[in-house]
Amino acid sequence: MKRTLAAFALVLAIGCSGDPTTSGGSDLFNEADVEFVQGMIPHHEDAIRMADMVTSSAVSAATADLVSDIRAAQEPEIAQMRGLLSQWGVEENPHAMHMMDDASMHGMMTQDDYRALESAVGVAFERMWLEMMIEHHEGAVQMSEVVLADGKHPVVRELATAIASVQRDEISRMTALLDKL
Repeated sequence: MKRTLAAFALVLAIGCSGDPTTSGGSDLFNEADVEFVQGMIPHHEDAIRMADMVTSSAVSAATADLVSDIRAAQEPEIAQMRGLLSQWGVEENPHAMHMMDDASMHGMMTQDDYRALESAVGVAFERMWLEMMIEHHEGAVQMSEVVLADGKHPVVRELATAIASVQRDEISRMTALLDKL
């Protein structure tokens, strides 16, 4: 939890620092940066939708805490990424959410996944949710690694580093939670 909050504070500080004209200048970002931000927004929105499916009474206290941490990290990151797109004069990807149906976005849930999760109860729900969120987080880590290799915008690179770090930690937490079920 402390590492998640520290990484979140770092991301927030990075996103709020600097002159918007220099941090958003077109000479500082490339196609990889834009694709990452356009893809990560719906990816994070998918995680929030998954988090919204969890009620604290339906899962262990540790899983409920994890869900809170996921929301606390990803909601501000969505706002930060929307701000970057606005600074760059680039629109969000209008087709990104449609890609969920073919599961082509790293770890995104399909409508069938949502239906299966909605019909699960008790420990079966918690297990399925954790397994799906691990896969979802692995996708975000992969997306972050791509932009770290190919992107050039300093805020995007720092955001991707923070996302990968936090989500690797959360994957470890979820794996440990699964082991206890």
